[in-house]
This record gives sequence, structure tokens and C-alpha cells, in this order.
Amino acid sequence: MPREKGGVVDDRLQVWGTKGLPVVDASVIPVIPTGNTQSAVYVVAERAADLIKEDLLKT
Repeated sequence: MPREKGGVVDDRLQVWGTKGLPVVDASVIPVIPTGNTQSAVYVVAERAADLIKEDLLKT
């Protein structure tokens, strides 16, 4: 969610105003999923793993 609307992470799951501090848990999901919450958390975790790998390859 955008910072202006109360979001705490950007599109790469980095906490606004910090460097190197990703958050990977259900708190980054802006709305409550209608289905299984665990599935949504798995999707976020898989995406976060990809983002972290990309960041490590850049350095």
C-alpha cells in the first residue's frame, strides 16, 4: 500500500525510509484475503525470496 495510505513497505518489501530492511509476513498484505491466509503468505514469501536474490546479485 502506498505510504500516504498507511503502507509501511514499498513494492520491493523494503520498509519506507530504511535501507536493507525487508518485511516478509502477513502484515504487508493490504487487505484480508478471502481464502486461506497461509497461501497468501507463501506467495509474499516466494516473491520476497526472488527480490532478495536479485538484490544480492546486484552487489
